[in-house]
Amino acid sequence: HTTAETIVTFQRSAQPGGIFVLVIPVVQPRPIMKLLDLRPDRALLKVDFAGYKLSLEPVPVLRTDLPESSRPDRVRPGADQYSCLDAQLFGLQNHLVRDPWVVGSCYFLDGGWTVRRVVYDEASGRLKPVSSVFKVGRKRERREGDYNCSMRFLSERYALIGDGQGGLRLVETGDRRRGDEWKGRFVFPAVDGMEEGFVVLDGRFEVAGGGERHVHAVCGSVRRTDEDGFETVLHWVKAIQEEGGSGEWKYHSVRVLRGRGFPVYCALELKSRGLVLASDKPFKFVLDSENPIEEKEVVPELKKPEAEGEREPVEVNFEWSQTLEDISVKVPKEEGFSYKVTNENMKLKVHRNEALIIDGESFFAAIDAELTSWTNESSELQITLFKSQPGVMWPFLFPGCPEETNANRAEGEDLPPVSNITSQLEECDFGIVGSGEETEYTLERFDATSHAVTHKTSLGGNGPLFSLPLRPEFPPAIALRHDVDACLWLQQPGEEWSLRHEGTLHAFGYVQASKQQRKFLSCAPDLSYAL
Repeated sequence: HTTAETIVTFQRSAQPGGIFVLVIPVVQPRPIMKLLDLRPDRALLKVDFAGYKLSLEPVPVLRTDLPESSRPDRVRPGADQYSCLDAQLFGLQNHLVRDPWVVGSCYFLDGGWTVRRVVYDEASGRLKPVSSVFKVGRKRERREGDYNCSMRFLSERYALIGDGQGGLRLVETGDRRRGDEWKGRFVFPAVDGMEEGFVVLDGRFEVAGGGERHVHAVCGSVRRTDEDGFETVLHWVKAIQEEGGSGEWKYHSVRVLRGRGFPVYCALELKSRGLVLASDKPFKFVLDSENPIEEKEVVPELKKPEAEGEREPVEVNFEWSQTLEDISVKVPKEEGFSYKVTNENMKLKVHRNEALIIDGESFFAAIDAELTSWTNESSELQITLFKSQPGVMWPFLFPGCPEETNANRAEGEDLPPVSNITSQLEECDFGIVGSGEETEYTLERFDATSHAVTHKTSLGGNGPLFSLPLRPEFPPAIALRHDVDACLWLQQPGEEWSLRHEGTLHAFGYVQASKQQRKFLSCAPDLSYAL
């Protein structure tokens, strides 16, 4: 069996031993996009959380003086790097990189392109003297258009270093607990415009069958388009080491994605078979040197009806509108037809005679079936649905349905009430920018082979709050707003890609919404505090 055709063999009855080979072309199915519903674990939420208390205890701050030559290397945007995308790429980069494998250990690159190590001594409660572990070779002096140096730890013994000038190095760090000197192992070639500079956004180290080692890196840059605009370019490069991990490292492939938005979350999945992005604008594969790109129509996931003989929903004119919490559906009745609503096994279905006109299994996101209600009046059928994840505006009710109507929505109905901490939300909480435009964020998984979006969830106007490595060897966790809380989600191992609710920063979503001048948001890996 191959992807292009299926070979079937059978024996002729009249002539024993004779074999025919029948070649049957296989029509490749359209990629199916699964719409995810991120439901927080109720055991990790505190509905009765009363709030925080102001502490007058001083916050410990550890400082160490650095000579001019050892201060962090910092690059300012050039005259042509003035877009909003450039501002995010430069402004949201932290020059101090934490080592997820060694507690209390951080690194930075100084002005001389030397990697410096900063270690907290738990026994004394002080910082140890700053030491140097690696010297990055400089191709040339800094010039306009360069990016800041960047670093990503891949494992206990490997790391990636980007110099901001188009150079990407794989280094072997040795035992970082002892502060061993690092050694350069491989320099990635500059392919498809990477020589113009970039920032390392993520990377992974994988061991394949036979002991073959793979290193993946995702590098981001901002480029001007032909339409006098700007776009984000993501280069996903791969290197391999054959011979059971004892051979030379070799360049393998490059994949390129482009989009008009900024990837506020960018992470390779476990096993590096996909890339997960969160942005307010769509991204798309434009190049893959390993698997040529084929244009395929991607359709949202539609589940087959369970009842025998039941068909896909037929087209019927109806109206639907929504608030941040619920959805109202009105189906006008026509003479000669009977209408029936069922909610069996927590699955809503609406029939006109025997025809299925609304199937709850194909809704954009999950609803709370226990709260679903309807009234069967003489002229119309009215259905009220409650969203399982409030605060998210649906772009559609189900694929192919009529557009949303606001005719019956009262003015100001979308605005949440103000009564207590669970509802004191303001305009800044819903992604409203200064121009009055509402921003919609999505979280999507891009498959490395099919180049299609296989999983997608809407984040509404609240983009990811931040991301951080919670566990070594796992992709970074993503912090998402849920009501007033911040829930941290972590990608899980397995054949089916999924996210798991790992912990909650209670009321942190409400707290951060009031900080309009914030720059960095993060928390401790054990979620004991946030900042």
